[in-house]
Amino acid sequence: MEASERAVSGLDLPQKVLDFLTKTWGIKDLHPPQQEAMPSVLSGSNTLLAIPTASGKSLVAYIGILRRILVDEPGSKAVYIVPLKALASEKHEDLVALGGSVGLTVGLGIGDASGEAKKIDECDILVCTSEKLDSLMRNRSELMANVSIVVADEFHLMNDSTRGPTLEINLTRLRYLRPKAQIIALSATVGNCQELATWLDANLILSTWRPVALEYSTFHDLHLEPRLVQSSEMSTEPEVLQPPRDLEGPKSHPSWVVVSDAIDQDGQVLIFVGTRRSAQSEALKLAKRIEKRLKKEDPDRLKRLEDFASALEGRSRTAMAERLAESIRGGIAFHHAGLTHGQRKAIEGAFKDGLLIGLTATPTLAAGVNLPARRLLVRDLKRWDDGMSRPLPVMEVRQMLGRAGRPKYDSFGEAWVLCKGTDGWGIADDVSERYFFGPVESISSKLASEPALRSHLLASIA
Repeated sequence: MEASERAVSGLDLPQKVLDFLTKTWGIKDLHPPQQEAMPSVLSGSNTLLAIPTASGKSLVAYIGILRRILVDEPGSKAVYIVPLKALASEKHEDLVALGGSVGLTVGLGIGDASGEAKKIDECDILVCTSEKLDSLMRNRSELMANVSIVVADEFHLMNDSTRGPTLEINLTRLRYLRPKAQIIALSATVGNCQELATWLDANLILSTWRPVALEYSTFHDLHLEPRLVQSSEMSTEPEVLQPPRDLEGPKSHPSWVVVSDAIDQDGQVLIFVGTRRSAQSEALKLAKRIEKRLKKEDPDRLKRLEDFASALEGRSRTAMAERLAESIRGGIAFHHAGLTHGQRKAIEGAFKDGLLIGLTATPTLAAGVNLPARRLLVRDLKRWDDGMSRPLPVMEVRQMLGRAGRPKYDSFGEAWVLCKGTDGWGIADDVSERYFFGPVESISSKLASEPALRSHLLASIA
């Protein structure tokens, strides 16, 4: 497909919107899957967009929203549903900027913002969590009377036993209350995409396209074994597997070996761990090692990190803020849902600006928050769930690995998985077969579980 066919300037949208997209955001052309989705989205049809992480799903939704409430049904409202407060804040900022270019107001419904109720009443576009929308539809259903389009971001999380039932109830209720409202569902690739599209009465846009090539590797006993390259038509270099190599450093701390090697290459690292506590402890351990190295190699950066940490610590005198500042002084930060909005935004900004060398994070960071890095390490492949340690789903690990590689900056992303155990080679082969080459799970309704069904039935009766 020629670039001219994908030109943003050719979209049937108000000129002010096109100017904002091309001049302010610098988006001249759509990616191939975005272009493929346009006929369905712009015609007002329900659409399920299932494409890899970082391939531009959100832009499709933004364009659909503006077309719907500015052109097709002027004066109507849009609802953008997200699973996490952090993701809600990011999408809210995007839509405030984009919507503001044509005079639209955007409300944020996450349950903890001052003046939130008034903004929800008056807004043209509401960005909210599933839980907040559930509450609004139970207590203030009149707010949905003028809704003409609904976006469900991270739609595949309907498979989550905690968040899934609420999202499913919300979409079911919205389809009942507003049967003519357009639904755009944004999802990772799952095993039963067509079944989900049928449930939504939606057109399915399915693609494996990525903006940056991705190299998947296993890492065990300090040995890096590249296993698979997922190509990209935008790559300028041949997409071939790099040769295996052995890294140097302490076997007792493989995360540090990965970070140290990234520093050698002037890169940054995202490290995914299983829990908030692990994110904090790993960041603090890495900070001590990074700080020693920066004292010798980059004292100016260490001074800037000290200034940043002190400023952040001064805003909040809590134990969490102190631990965060301590890790930042060593060039790394932890990122999880327990941080305040201000802390998250400051950390994300410092990482995007290149001040922070790394982030340790829980898998929530993989759920839509736009924070890619050249190198990514999944440290923990198991999670304590329902009283036992269980392996992470393929879909969740693929979401994390998809954060590797920065469009416009990297020729390819490095997605590494740490393989733990005495039989390193055997475990690495199993990990590769399951998470790199294996099929992605199908998702199913979790509403039938007794706790979820009881909760939603009682809430409906009340």
